[in-house]
Amino acid sequence: MQARSLVAAVAVCAAVASVGAAGPAGRTVTVAIGPPAVIGYLPVYAAQGLGYFRDLEQRTGVRVQFVDFRGGTEAAIALITGDADFATVTLTHVVKAHEQGKDLKFLLTFFNAQAMALVVQPDLPVQTPAQLAGRKIGITSFGSATHMQARHILRYFRVDPDAVQYVAVGGPATAVAAWRRKTIDALVYLDPVITQLVSEGAARLLYDVRTVEGTVRLYGAPYISSGLLTRAEVVRRDPHLVQELVGVFVRTLRWLRAHRTQLDRVAAALPRELGWTPDILRANLSGLSADGRVLPEAVAAVVRSLREDGLVKGDFRAGYDQLVEARFVERAIVGAR
Repeated sequence: MQARSLVAAVAVCAAVASVGAAGPAGRTVTVAIGPPAVIGYLPVYAAQGLGYFRDLEQRTGVRVQFVDFRGGTEAAIALITGDADFATVTLTHVVKAHEQGKDLKFLLTFFNAQAMALVVQPDLPVQTPAQLAGRKIGITSFGSATHMQARHILRYFRVDPDAVQYVAVGGPATAVAAWRRKTIDALVYLDPVITQLVSEGAARLLYDVRTVEGTVRLYGAPYISSGLLTRAEVVRRDPHLVQELVGVFVRTLRWLRAHRTQLDRVAAALPRELGWTPDILRANLSGLSADGRVLPEAVAAVVRSLREDGLVKGDFRAGYDQLVEARFVERAIVGAR
C-alpha cells in the first residue's frame, strides 16, 4: 500500500480531548480507501479540495492520511487488522465482518445509490445483462462492492451469478487498460471510468446504478454505496476523534448539496489531479447523500440483497444497531444547522 499523492499533505491525528494551551499534540490517523480516485469517494476529495482536513488539523491537531488499496476488500482488511483506523468503503464490508465475528461500525453514508454501472464491449452482441452468461466481467477485486453489484445485477436479470467469470482489474488505470486490451467482456465499475469509456464510444451502458431510480429498481429501496466506517474499539477508545472526522464529512456533504446545480464550481473545488468534469459529476450527484445520515431502509436493503445473493448466511440477523453507530452523524447534523 502507498499513501496517495492527492492527500500526502494530510497525515497524523491528535487526541482531540487533550488539546492544551500550547497547541494540540498529534498522532497519525490512517484511513484506508480502495480503489482510489473513484466517484464513490467524492466527499473525500471534496473535503480535501475545500481545505476541510487542513482546517481540522489547525483547529485540533488531527491530521488524516489516506492510504490506497486495490479494492474495497483490501481496505476493509486493513481496518480489521488494525493497519488503518478508518476506511471509506461500503456497508457490505461491515456486514461481512460481523458474520465473521469482527465488530465494525458504519458511521456515515456518502451515497444512497450504488454510484456504479455495468458496461459491455461495444462490438459484442449483448443488449441486456440477461445475455452475459459465460462472459468475463471486470470488477475491482473479489468480495468488493463492484463484485457484489455484478452478482446482484445478474441475479435480477435471472442469470446465475456464478455462470460468468469475474476478473479483478484493480484501480482505474488498470481497469481501463484491461478494457482496452479486451481481456474482459463487461465491466462493473465507478466513475470516472464509466463516463470516460461511454463518452469515447469504447463501451455501451447496459445498466446504470448511479441514479436513485436505477438503484431502487434493483433493490426496492435506496442502497448505501459507500461511506465511513471504523472498528468498535476505535469508537470506545476515542469518540471525540470519531465525532471530528464524521463532522468533516457532514460539512462536506452539505456543501456539495448546496452547490449541486453549480457543477463547474464543484469540479473546480476538487484536487486538480482528478480531472473530474461536470459531466462525470452530473451522472452521479442524484444519489449523493444530503447529510450522511444512515437510512434504516438502505441498511435493510444491503443485508437483504446479500442474503438473496448467498453472500451472507440466511440466518444472519445483525440489525441496524449492531451494524451502524448513528449517534455521531446525528450530532454532526444538528451541529451543522
